[in-house]
Parts: sequence; C-alpha cells; structure tokens
Amino acid sequence: MKTRFVCLGLALTAAACGEPASGDGAAPPGLGGSGAGTSPAATAGDGSVAPAGGAAATAGGQTASGGGQPSSAGSAASGGETSATGGSPAGGGAGGGEVIGGPAPPAITIDEYLAPTPSQPGWIAWGPDDHIWFTHQSTKPSAVSKVDKSGMPFNEYKVNVTNIGPRGIAPGPDGNLWYTKQGGIGKIQPSGQFEEFGVPAGGDSAGICLGPDSALWFTQQQHNKVSRVGTDKQFKDFVVPTADSGPLAIVAGKDGNLWFTEAAVGANKIGRLSPAGEFKEYPIPTPASNPTGIAMGADGNLWFTEHDARKIGKITPAGEITEFLIPSGNSPGRIASGADGNLWFTESGSANSIGRITVLGQVSEYPVPSKASDPYDIVAGTDGNLWFTELSSNKVGRVSNLKGGGNLMASSGMGGGGGELGGDTACTKDIDCKESGKACGGDVCSTDKKVCVLAVSMDKGTCATDDDCWCKGEGAKCTGGMCSFTLHGGAP
Repeated sequence: MKTRFVCLGLALTAAACGEPASGDGAAPPGLGGSGAGTSPAATAGDGSVAPAGGAAATAGGQTASGGGQPSSAGSAASGGETSATGGSPAGGGAGGGEVIGGPAPPAITIDEYLAPTPSQPGWIAWGPDDHIWFTHQSTKPSAVSKVDKSGMPFNEYKVNVTNIGPRGIAPGPDGNLWYTKQGGIGKIQPSGQFEEFGVPAGGDSAGICLGPDSALWFTQQQHNKVSRVGTDKQFKDFVVPTADSGPLAIVAGKDGNLWFTEAAVGANKIGRLSPAGEFKEYPIPTPASNPTGIAMGADGNLWFTEHDARKIGKITPAGEITEFLIPSGNSPGRIASGADGNLWFTESGSANSIGRITVLGQVSEYPVPSKASDPYDIVAGTDGNLWFTELSSNKVGRVSNLKGGGNLMASSGMGGGGGELGGDTACTKDIDCKESGKACGGDVCSTDKKVCVLAVSMDKGTCATDDDCWCKGEGAKCTGGMCSFTLHGGAP
C-alpha cells in the first residue's frame, strides 16, 4: 500500500502534511540503540509557541500542504581533542547559538509503503542489489526485509530468533548485506539465504558499516569496543579508551578512518579509529547530548545528531566540532547525506518528522504523513532519493523531489539580515555563487559589487541569459541583466 504527500518545509513541526487512512496508533518506546523519546511542543526561536500551518492532505493523492514559518538555524562553539585515555566532556549549555532566519524551504515529496508484516522496521541500508534493506526490531518475526526502489514488492527473510530483532545493517564488499544482532553478526545474500555467527568473547553488536579496508566494522555498545570482521569471518576487537562509552553509530570517513558516536552520558564524545587501531576522541561541547547517528557529509566533514541536546553536530577530520541548534526543539535520531549535498535526519516521538540541515547550518523539517510513525533510520539511495523506516507505523518512507539550495543562510560570516559571504567570492553571474547550494534560493552575484551575497539580501543579482538564474526551473527569466526572481515562490 502506498500513500503520497507533497510537504512544504517548516522551521517548526506544528503543521502536518495530513494523515493517510492507513495511519496507526500511538508509538511505543523506541527500540535499539537510539532513544526514540518524545519532544516538547514546537516553539519558535524566541520561545513562543509556533502557529500551525498547512492544510491536511487526503490519502492516495498528491496534494500540496500549506506553508509554514521560515526556517532558522543556530550554531555553537567547537570542542577540542582529548587524549587516548579519555576524560570528561567539555562544558557548554544546552542552548546557545544565534538563530538566523531565511525564506521558506523548498517542497519535497514523501511516499510511504506499508510492510506486509507488522514487525517494527528499524535500521536501513541500500544494498548492492539496488534494493532497500531493513531490519525488524521486533521478534514477531525476527527478520530482515528488502523492498524494491519502486516501493514494491517487499521480501521478508526470517532469521534466527534472539530476545530482540536484528539491529544495524550495511552493504558488504561481497555483494551481501551484513547485519548485527544480539551477540552476533549475520550475513544475508540478495536471495535471502543467511548465515550467522557469534561475536567472540560473548560480545554484542550495534552499528555497522563497510570500512576503508573492505571489512565490516561494528560497535559493541555494551562491551565498549569497536570491532572488525572480514568476509573470512575473522574478528579483531579494539577497546575504546573511555570506559563505558557506549559506542553506537559508526561510519567510514573520507580520511580513511572509522568515526563513531559515544552515546553514554559519561562519555559524550565522537571517536575516531584508524584501521590500524589508533583512537582519538573528541568531547562534544554540550553535556549529555546523546550522540545517536553519524554520517559522512558531502563537504568532507562528519555530521552527527545530538538527540537529547536537540542539535546537529559537525566535526572536521581534524576534530573541530560545531553544533547547530534545531529551533523547534525536536530531537534528531539517525542521519544521512543526501544527493542534494544536504544532511537529512529522522525525528521520532511527537516530532514525527524528517529534518534537513544544509552544510551552512540551515534547518528545515517535514512532518511524516502517518501520525505517530516514529521515523527511525534513514539512508540515501542510488536513485537520488532518501529512504527511511517508520518504526511504529510499519512502513518504509521515501523522500523525493529534492531541490537542494533554497532556504539557505550561513551560520557565520554575515549579518542576520543577509550580506556578503565573507565579501571575497568574486563572480560574474548568479550561478557562480554556490555557497548556499545549486537551486532556487541559492546565493546571487551582487549587481554592484560582483561578489556573492545571500539571496535573502534581496540584491537583484547578475545574469546574461536565463540559464544564469538559479530559479529558471520555476520560470525565472533574465531581464535587463537581472533574474526576474531569486527565491522560491517568485520573490525578487
């Protein structure tokens, strides 16, 4: 069963895209590694309650929802590196960071596909067979499933039963999917044939990823280890220097290292591990932030979620951390890098949304059509879309129609009312300016100064032909050396 909605992004999630007829009841507590918890009511950046926006849509048809409040973003200071022996996290408040507004974000399309068996879809991966694979967090049944990128059919493969269902899942170098489970590791072929084997020394397993050395790397959340397993089924363990750090999510960085979150309150760090076994750990500035998901960004940095701090963090390969406040106060879960160059994340509990943050720190949020769906994990597909699991509505969702660009403003280097992007990016036409993406709403080339400025500064910009206008796809024309409009919705 499929339902489709077109959502307009909101800075806050008070508005909804509408409830499909197949929406289910209230969400149970989150399972697996991340806390799914509930979020407070959506509030504006000044603390006031945000008004609801958008008309509801009906199930089964494509309907545009109403608009919302302009998006906002905030940033905080960065943390430093600790020694291999760990230490207490750096201080810092739970709030902080200037919130900068911008124009309304672009629309996206959310499609939802109902899984045949109610079994709480959890972690998700894009498989080497060009299908979407996900684990079932429930043991009714204990299973791994795949679904075609058209949204059907679903194929479910039952695996060995433990007290909880399979957890993390990742593509392997051998054309198979590898998954974590209670006390073990599993390998499943595209045909559904699987093999499972125990983690040595009675270990456990949580997040998993394909490493730079063509081996699978996974975290042992309870046993404080990051481990490696090759396709030859040979294991090697690496003990995290900080005791009881709770390593959870893990990803391979472009720098050739493995990066992981240390979610325990007493750790609260981002860890880095070389394939040779050398650790470095970086304290997150906000205490007890509960770092839950981590992804490699198109900008070469690692991006992570701070579930309990309600922030998105960015860490450079050198270990410099920047935090971006989610103005609505919603809690982010898992995170993935999209084909549009932005980061996309899940918001479970009462937020019930998919969030987007640009590499400049602009946040927008899109409510999931099914109420109380608990969007859990998210992954980018080779089809250019984002796919996510809905833990409590038993669905897999697809985010398409990504426009990139749009509601973008940098978190530093300019005034809140718009201005020059550092004042040193020379240009001759609007499409020379890419700091805010490559779509309608991206920066323009200042008419007078010939440097890139924010589109929201309302500078008329510079063009020679229609092709020089970021908003050409929405009907903008180059007239008199300026584009007829530079923001979504036909704004000048």
